[in-house]
Amino acid sequence: MKTKFRILALIFITAFLISCSSDDDNDAVQPTPSVTAGFRWKENGGAEITADEAYFESAYKTIKASKGTSGTPGFQFVEINLSGATAGTYAVGSGNAVGTLAGYGARAGNIQITSNTGGKMSGTLTSTGSGGGTTSLDATFNDIEVR
Repeated sequence: MKTKFRILALIFITAFLISCSSDDDNDAVQPTPSVTAGFRWKENGGAEITADEAYFESAYKTIKASKGTSGTPGFQFVEINLSGATAGTYAVGSGNAVGTLAGYGARAGNIQITSNTGGKMSGTLTSTGSGGGTTSLDATFNDIEVR
């Protein structure tokens, strides 16, 4: 009788310990957060602005992004002129420029193209300059259309 009790107790303890094992969800592969396509920028570190339209114009090696309707109050436009279109880092100056319709012109910074494949371009921009009340402009562009 004592042997049966010990075997049952051992089975119960083993089952209890197995059921109390660490949370297996922590070991599961977590999904990669999705990155939304488009162009977003911040002026002077302020609120993020999401462009209604953005694309890379291959003929001129220029990224164009706009928010609102051209010719109406509140229309915003960012233009990034590049000396190349391949993945890499492009310094402001040396044939690379950043400007806005409001008058901002970058004097320093970098444009980094992280990808330009399959008709889509991605990367980042960090810049400092002046004009139109803006002293810095930072942007992220993900899978914008290459035209």
